[in-house]
Amino acid sequence: MKGILLALLLAANAFAVLPPFAEAERELKEILNHPELHEFIPYGDVFEEIVKTEAGYLIKTNKREVRVVIHYKENSKIGPTEFSIELIANS
Repeated sequence: MKGILLALLLAANAFAVLPPFAEAERELKEILNHPELHEFIPYGDVFEEIVKTEAGYLIKTNKREVRVVIHYKENSKIGPTEFSIELIANS
């Protein structure tokens, strides 16, 4: 009985968060679909680089840079981590 309980606890923890690649994929999709992104990066700009930083990401285009800060929310449920995005123009 203890073995079954331990296995259930370990399985629940294994599904508590997504693997790092899947989590980054979710973040990048959310960033690229963010409704305010075009205010920071006009359609004429060419994406040159997206770099993971400690706080989120740095997006570099041929004309400007935009910092993306990922604000992670407390997650008490099983599943993907919830987050919000803040876009900041680099000067």
